[in-house]
Amino acid sequence: MPLPGVEVAAEDYRRLVRLAERGSAPTLQLDLAVHFDENDHQAYNVLADIPGTDPKAAYVMAGAHLDSVTPGDGAADNAAGVAMVMEAARILKTMPRPRRTIRFALWSGEEQGEFGSIAYVERHFATRGERRDPQQAGEAKYLRWWHRWPITPLPSWREMSVYFNLDNGAGKIRGIFADNNLAAIPIFRDWLKPFESMGASTVAILGQGGSDNDAMQDVGVPGYQFIQDWGDYGRMHHTSLDTYDHLDPDDMRQASIILAGFLWNAANMNQDFPRRPLPTKPMSK
Repeated sequence: MPLPGVEVAAEDYRRLVRLAERGSAPTLQLDLAVHFDENDHQAYNVLADIPGTDPKAAYVMAGAHLDSVTPGDGAADNAAGVAMVMEAARILKTMPRPRRTIRFALWSGEEQGEFGSIAYVERHFATRGERRDPQQAGEAKYLRWWHRWPITPLPSWREMSVYFNLDNGAGKIRGIFADNNLAAIPIFRDWLKPFESMGASTVAILGQGGSDNDAMQDVGVPGYQFIQDWGDYGRMHHTSLDTYDHLDPDDMRQASIILAGFLWNAANMNQDFPRRPLPTKPMSK
């Protein structure tokens, strides 16, 4: 690069501003030793389980995506989601073993087109399109995945009961999108009742796309996104403003607790979570 770029923490930047205003004329010395390692062209999902007591019951799952967009830290999009999923896992580890296994996923490739979650869906739940299609190879397989028909469920299509996604920044959870699943609405309302005092009570009938729950919903597997306080997320994400100092730890703790509660409830259901019908053809426009 003709001009090296560096990032300075906001706290350090403000200290430099204060020194400059006092006339101290601060001087910076930077030692940059940077290289880009291209030895491994693969991307990886990170998966972890809390084993349930019933090995025959379908597991439940929560996830967030690891990758981000430069030039910011990717703090709200989506390191915050990753941290909240990990905190929910820590909370649940302190509790008795649930009936169902709880799986945690940190996805890769979400910013490129939800590649990591699509790969998981293709391996565990369903395939889309004809296997002999030459465009099923390489990157095209993922970029055109949404437009491929038919959807072919795998034998393990029902091995997961429900998935919860965090990819709306670091704000408090205010509710959840039901993604047009009418049977899910009374369940979510019941699960939110203990958290009304924490500000979470809304169940929205519509869905929210654009993240890793999409691939699951599009093959008939329940996958839901939480409603969160928007705050500065709209102007921060995918910009240099998306840095650690914009995060609110108290909001993230609230979201982690609610995610843990949803996972606990889902993991101890007697029945699998209700599903929408499997799509059989594209929606007409």
